[in-house]
Amino acid sequence: MKILCVMRLLNTGLLALAGTVACPAALTPAEGEIFVRDFYASYNAKGAPQMAEFYTADATLTDPTFGLDLKGREQIGKLLVAVLAKYESLEHEVTHTIIAGDDLVVEGTMVGRMAGKTVRVRFASIFHFTGGKISAQRDMFDVLHFYTQLGIVPPQFRPKPVEPKAQS
Repeated sequence: MKILCVMRLLNTGLLALAGTVACPAALTPAEGEIFVRDFYASYNAKGAPQMAEFYTADATLTDPTFGLDLKGREQIGKLLVAVLAKYESLEHEVTHTIIAGDDLVVEGTMVGRMAGKTVRVRFASIFHFTGGKISAQRDMFDVLHFYTQLGIVPPQFRPKPVEPKAQS
């Protein structure tokens, strides 16, 4: 009976150890909050050169909206410097975040000034972290509204505004 008990304890201990090795620590709400604050505070033309430091050396950034499939901190950094330089001003209003393990989902509105026009563009970003840095990022932007506000998409193709519901 003692041998069976010892075997169970040993198996339980090994399983617990394997679980801690196979499952890295999850992103905490405090870490997520700090990341969102610091990342989006830097996400402008002046902060663009430092943005690459948020990423691992082999990070990926994909954005089907703009056909991006970038690999590596250097490639991501160059894109951010080039794109963010086009904005006269840029801020992000984060409306919702979700943390699941080492993944962070951020939803919000990007408010920027470009070519003398103010644009408001909804976005969603999904970040995966490895060792406290972004190892994968997937972005999606509401390009139809973005291009409409810039005058690229003709007004007849603009989405119709949602009518407020009548109060009872």
